Amino acid sequence: MEIVAHGLWAAAAAITAKRSTKASVHVGWAVWWAAFPDVLAFGPAFAAGLWLRLSGAPNAGSADGHLLPHVHVGLPLYPAGHSLIVFLLVFGTVTILTRRIVFEMLGWLLHILIDIPTHSLRYYATRFLWPVSDYRIDGIAWWTPWFWAATYAALVLVYFVLWKKRWLWRVPPLPESNEV
Repeated sequence: MEIVAHGLWAAAAAITAKRSTKASVHVGWAVWWAAFPDVLAFGPAFAAGLWLRLSGAPNAGSADGHLLPHVHVGLPLYPAGHSLIVFLLVFGTVTILTRRIVFEMLGWLLHILIDIPTHSLRYYATRFLWPVSDYRIDGIAWWTPWFWAATYAALVLVYFVLWKKRWLWRVPPLPESNEV
């Protein structure tokens, strides 16, 4: 799935957790952690390509007509950021160090779980057991038009439900009445 949808799903999950369980969840951080695997994989290449383009470096333009040159800096990090094993190790370490569960980091887990069935073997199939295994699932490619439309239709439905429940904004508590 693409990064915007990951962020929207994580925000919806964080809002739901916050409102239904009264857990202390910061929605913005949940969205950050949902974006983290793709930022880890593609952020360095994007930053390096942008730097080359803005600095006017020779051959800064891409030969294939893309705005930014292809710089494969972060792609080796793709399997690490999309690995359940790496996630569990980092999440466990953070939990031990902070002596609490950092619920926002579950956005990262949600990202991985969404990517497993939404990437095909032809394009960034998720190696969710890396580094132990290169096993991948041939899922439905997220950019398939009907699937992309279904994803955003589902997000509209979820956010409509959150809006109807009045969970998308802060609602002041009702004044307590002493009447019987």
